[in-house]
Amino acid sequence: MGYTTGGGHGPLARQHGLASDRVRAFDVVTGDGVLRRATSTEHPDLFWGLRGGKGALGIVTAVEVDLLPIPTLYGGALFFAGADAGAVLRAWTGWCPSLPPQATTSIALLNLPAMPGVPAPLADRPTVRVRFAWVGDPTAGEAARAPMRAAATPIIDAVAVMPYAALGMIHADPVDPLPAHEGHAPLSSFTLEAAEALLAVAGPDSDSPQVITEVRQLGGALTVEPVVASAFSRRDVAFSLFCVGIAAPPVGEAVVAHEQALRAAMAPWTMKGALPNFALGASPERCARVFPADVLVRLSGIARTYDPNGILLSGRGLR
Repeated sequence: MGYTTGGGHGPLARQHGLASDRVRAFDVVTGDGVLRRATSTEHPDLFWGLRGGKGALGIVTAVEVDLLPIPTLYGGALFFAGADAGAVLRAWTGWCPSLPPQATTSIALLNLPAMPGVPAPLADRPTVRVRFAWVGDPTAGEAARAPMRAAATPIIDAVAVMPYAALGMIHADPVDPLPAHEGHAPLSSFTLEAAEALLAVAGPDSDSPQVITEVRQLGGALTVEPVVASAFSRRDVAFSLFCVGIAAPPVGEAVVAHEQALRAAMAPWTMKGALPNFALGASPERCARVFPADVLVRLSGIARTYDPNGILLSGRGLR
């Protein structure tokens, strides 16, 4: 449920917005031990805070959401050799401004270890993954992604019509827990200069210890405020920078140091704040980074109302 309470930037986000914008109701156990139903008319303050507050206000047991009539979509990923990272990243940077909202994309510089589930052409070597999802006519989707197909010769071309139920394959995030360290920065833009800076610190010649360094295009429907207001407050973020590395010996310390160097390199394009789902923890410092001051004050008041004794660890940063 943390994905939805943190907003939820899915593979179709530029077309259909945040997952939290589609919620009709939550069933939630608040810190005072009461099971409540939160909607736009029942406990509307709690409903506001649960959409973007990242689970700080209670334990969500059920969510009622609007469904979308999308049986299939055109999507998947293109994989390229690390030697082509510069050409592919520069092409992606120039391609993004031309995309309509029905296209959602991200690009990831990969250093995947040899392990079950990792195809042999991608293991133990730098590669690049361009994710792409298109809602609508697949022929139009094929035309829209053609510039990236032509950027270099793909190692793997796994973009095709797929059932909506297979949506998770576009990002192929691990489903099992891993000892990971994550980093994130919201970006106001991603220019060719930003692409060069990213290549220098995380490209195939950088000795980056990160398993994944990702830039995700936002915008589109994500910028539209829902009819019923929510606590999510970072709709002006144009791109999201995210990295993840193994937080265990022998590379754990190097991963943390490199994540800090990565964010420093991208500082000229970095905005204040952070997206809830990409900034982990529950400390006061994390809450101050994620939530604007007025939102933080309102969330704090709601937390004190529904959890007067401060039982929920996830909400203590608000207090």
